[in-house]
Amino acid sequence: MATSRAATVFDAFMARAWNDHATRSDAVARRLRMRTPPPQTPDQVAQLVRLVVHLLGEHLSRFDDARWRLDALRTHPLADAEVQSALKVADVTLDIGQGRIDTAQGLAAAQAVRAEAAAAALCLGRGQVLRAEQLLTRARERVAALSAATPQDHRPLAVACNNMAWTLHDLGAQRSTEQTAAMLRLAAASREHWARAGGWLEIERAEYALALTHLSAGLHDDAWRHAGQCLAVCLHHAAPPYELVYAHEAMARVHHARREAGELAHHAQALRAAFERMSADDQTACQGVRDAVLALRTP
Repeated sequence: MATSRAATVFDAFMARAWNDHATRSDAVARRLRMRTPPPQTPDQVAQLVRLVVHLLGEHLSRFDDARWRLDALRTHPLADAEVQSALKVADVTLDIGQGRIDTAQGLAAAQAVRAEAAAAALCLGRGQVLRAEQLLTRARERVAALSAATPQDHRPLAVACNNMAWTLHDLGAQRSTEQTAAMLRLAAASREHWARAGGWLEIERAEYALALTHLSAGLHDDAWRHAGQCLAVCLHHAAPPYELVYAHEAMARVHHARREAGELAHHAQALRAAFERMSADDQTACQGVRDAVLALRTP
């Protein structure tokens, strides 16, 4: 029972860390350094490894701090073979991100894919768009060369491409032409890898990302096609209201951009109906989306 409670404390700490890490990176780094609850399983140690690389490497570029933290985990009593593998990947990820090496070295092919995918996200976070895409291309070539690639081999690429596409999307008007093209390639690559690594939910969310990235690029017809695919997947699989809210948001935003008032009103109303069927916690998370869509008006 005590171990179970401790594991729950750790899980709560990690959930809050991931929730805050993008907007309060320094505060999360301080928490990580001074108040991390002891992990209770090897998987929880591996979770710490991933957070250290993402937060200290990608968001803060504190490579020495990241390595110090990883060294402490290396000798943790729960650091089994899987954790040691994650640590090797983390070391190489940081080396690539810091420019010490160009590609993954000394790793098995599947490990190299994870390292280069993570390093690509790290490089993008530092504004190195071309280098990030080069690393992703190399990682995708590694997966293609595997004799029997598994969903787990595709998953890190799906995640990395998705996160990088959203990073570029969020630049908005500050995004360059080169970055816009990269955003669209990354969103498409994420959809491709999720088709091999995930289920209908991941594919639906990848279509949502494709809809909003194409909309951000001013490609309204392509955005409409992907938003329609997102909604179609939701309807086919009887998706919960949470997913429907975002699918109708995508459709509403596309119709707003196309100045189609009737269609916009239809999807705004469908979004409102889905929102009303959500749990209180999900409503809190999605209230901003609902309000933004209901405020849309066509000329």
